[in-house]
Amino acid sequence: MSDLYQTLDEVLVQKISLYDELIGVMKEERDSISEYSREKLEDALERKSLLLARVHEINHKREEIVQTLATKFERLQSDVTLKAVIGLKDNPWASRMTTCRERIREQIHTINEMNMENKQLINRSSLAMKKSMSWLYELDMAYTPYYSNGQISEPTMGSRVVNTDA
Repeated sequence: MSDLYQTLDEVLVQKISLYDELIGVMKEERDSISEYSREKLEDALERKSLLLARVHEINHKREEIVQTLATKFERLQSDVTLKAVIGLKDNPWASRMTTCRERIREQIHTINEMNMENKQLINRSSLAMKKSMSWLYELDMAYTPYYSNGQISEPTMGSRVVNTDA
């Protein structure tokens, strides 16, 4: 039984490490959005995707361990939470698991906040880009000799000064 507790503790430590990496990549994602760097953003999103796949794998491992514990205690898997495992009397890893649980909860909170901030930043960046494109289009329309109906007009002369040195 002690082996299961130790394995669960190791999985939790791995999860903390992955979440730390994920937080770092999300910071890079935010920076690349702020800098309008498509290449950096694509790189960050690719690494984020790989990290999320590893998080999924580690969660699957954790679920297998919880299922084994549930079978040993003759309980439903949904009843065997990390909090319940920590509370078991024969768990020598309980204090480490408590620390891991608190750290993971903090990391999840941080990840959720960063995710919302990145979404807001993307929306603001997208809106700024649309406004810039609209402004450029309007500016271009003021100086073009072509109308939308295909007619051509003479552009207004911006200056009446003539160079006499020529």
